[in-house]
Amino acid sequence: MRLIGWALGLGMILAASVAVGADEPKPLKVRFGIVTTASQAAFTVGVETGIFRKHGFDVEVVTLGTGAQANQALAANQVDWSGGGIESTVVSWATGLPFKAYAMYAKGGDSYGILVRNDANIHTPADLRGKKIAVPQGTAPAAGLDHVIRGAGLPADAIRRVNANYGNMGAMLVQGSVDAIVGLEPFLTITEDLMQGKATVLMRLGKEVQGGGLFLITDAWAKAHADRVDEAVAALWEAQQSVRKSPAEAAKVEAAFLKVDPKFVISAFKWLTYDPVVDEFTRSSLKKTGDYLADEGLIAGKIDVLHHLEAVDRVTTALRAEHPGLLE
Repeated sequence: MRLIGWALGLGMILAASVAVGADEPKPLKVRFGIVTTASQAAFTVGVETGIFRKHGFDVEVVTLGTGAQANQALAANQVDWSGGGIESTVVSWATGLPFKAYAMYAKGGDSYGILVRNDANIHTPADLRGKKIAVPQGTAPAAGLDHVIRGAGLPADAIRRVNANYGNMGAMLVQGSVDAIVGLEPFLTITEDLMQGKATVLMRLGKEVQGGGLFLITDAWAKAHADRVDEAVAALWEAQQSVRKSPAEAAKVEAAFLKVDPKFVISAFKWLTYDPVVDEFTRSSLKKTGDYLADEGLIAGKIDVLHHLEAVDRVTTALRAEHPGLLE
């Protein structure tokens, strides 16, 4: 009888355990568009190390090439979350695309720079006059180049711009079809390494523009999962903290995603900070970028940046109170 009673008791305990397990919510499936750039390392680390899953999200990664592609994927409901650079996010705001920013995924304008061929005899910004320069049109580096040119007292048409993307501009410099490129890390360091002493970084652009970008969530996902938005941002904050505390391990994870040597990701980390808070320089940079895009005719007019940062500010205030340790 004692044995029967013990068996019945054990059965009840096991049944209760199964019932509790059955009541646990399943991780919420999320399609996450991640751009192949080192600045989005916190996204990759958050997925690969299980941080997003710990916060209740089952993430499917959709690999994207540019911030513009991220905009398109979000607007077309091909992804639920993604990250947009400063300039691509401003474009999305200007065109009323259906998603909002909730945090920064990284900062660091010095991750952008001007890399020049040594045989082009470019030693100062003024020496850029008449040179052929590869730069992605309508981007933060393009805006930074514009500021540099004007700061050197040169007219906007003093240089010959060649529209390029971050992936192909390095080959242009190596082949000699351009005199300089305005790009971002880790592509600048990879190109400089390939040229074996035949190229030099003229300057970094951190005084001109902000780098990194903003964590974006579609309005449809945010409406359907209003109670999970802050948790998604908290997961990003934790992933960013992981990058800050263990950069060497984070570099290995990101290098595998980018299919490059980890040393190039480490070189990019020197110019980036994985800080989710939108500071005053970022606000200023967003406005300057918006003004630049409007002046270039790439958006219809100037926009109210502060209005578009309301969701970021709300979540930041909430998480500062709830998870202050994640900013350490």
